[in-house]
Amino acid sequence: MSWDKERIIELLLEAGDMAREARKKLTLEIKSDHSLVTQADTEIEALFTEALENVESGCYLVGEETINRKGEDYVQAALAGEAWIVDPIDGTAPFAHFLPNWGVSVGYMKNGQLLHGGVYLPDYGELIISSGEDDFTVTEGKQEGGEWTWKELVFPPRPSAGRGLIAITQALAKRGQCLLPNPVMSLGAAVVPLLGLLQGRFLAYLGSVKLWDAAGALPILLRLGFEASLELDGEIVPVTTAVDNQTYDLEADSDRRWYFRSSLLIHHPGDAGLMRGSLIENRPEGERLRDD
Repeated sequence: MSWDKERIIELLLEAGDMAREARKKLTLEIKSDHSLVTQADTEIEALFTEALENVESGCYLVGEETINRKGEDYVQAALAGEAWIVDPIDGTAPFAHFLPNWGVSVGYMKNGQLLHGGVYLPDYGELIISSGEDDFTVTEGKQEGGEWTWKELVFPPRPSAGRGLIAITQALAKRGQCLLPNPVMSLGAAVVPLLGLLQGRFLAYLGSVKLWDAAGALPILLRLGFEASLELDGEIVPVTTAVDNQTYDLEADSDRRWYFRSSLLIHHPGDAGLMRGSLIENRPEGERLRDD
């Protein structure tokens, strides 16, 4: 099954409805990495799996809640072939505490490249999705009064000096420093600031995240003209749409599997040096603090 914009919109909206209904009678569990999971996470991932996975035809699903239960042959086939990258609820902690900073994210990967993505923020009534190949287009939807309005999204202007919000993750908020005058925010979910970058609300995003946290937004950000990078061995390394061992820890026996190999920085063109020099993580050697 190839990328079908209208079908993915349907699934994202259905997932949002499922999540809000599940929140009325929420059950919580603590996973092995000390993060929260709810019945909504598992139900939504099951929805996407039923709709999108077809192993017989070579179409796989890499989902936050289920990929660790699938065999290594499945994982390698997904990385090499056609796969959907799903985060059923990014921002489970805000979601579980009835805060709006959560969303549903789906990315489409083929031959090791992220080609398309979609992100839906149900409590904000906002959805962004890509379509097309050579004529790559990004569409933004907003829901008001039960009605959706749609428009094409273009690269936003860079916020003026000192005014743009910088989004950071919890670990950076707990351990780090920001040497810029800009305000910083830690929202407990990657999808909210990543979508906010596209809307011109944020200047940059920095955090240690996993493939599925970014897969819905990253191909859109990069195709529209944002830059992304990692810092590896003191060097700034550009991030592309490639899902490979240089960018992600994909080793089967690693406790950091699926994470970017260092904190992911996404920013306006030319800002890498400024942001890397101004956002200081101060993470103790060997610390494995969860980062959202």
